[in-house]
Amino acid sequence: MDVVYYSYPVDAILYMYLGATAVVSLIIGLLVWRLSKRRDVGFWTTLVLSFVGLSLALVWFQNASVAVFMGTLPWLINLVFSLLLYGLFVGIIYVTFRPRKLDRVK
Repeated sequence: MDVVYYSYPVDAILYMYLGATAVVSLIIGLLVWRLSKRRDVGFWTTLVLSFVGLSLALVWFQNASVAVFMGTLPWLINLVFSLLLYGLFVGIIYVTFRPRKLDRVK
């Protein structure tokens, strides 16, 4: 039974891209919130930027996984896990940008 080693770990690079996308989109969303003083604008900016980054990362992953002959099941597992991580990120940015009770009082 042989162990197959890929020429480079495309799944690890995918998660690095997703992490970088999350950090960059969150920072830009927080800056937009600070400049516009509106939480909803910051939320939607973060959501759109992170979705664009997710889409670009998944397109890259599809092409890279074909190049290293990744099997269908590992490809599918990485795809589903990426979408679960994106759902978790959307929950985190919702909690970050949701209106607080103190904001309604002012």
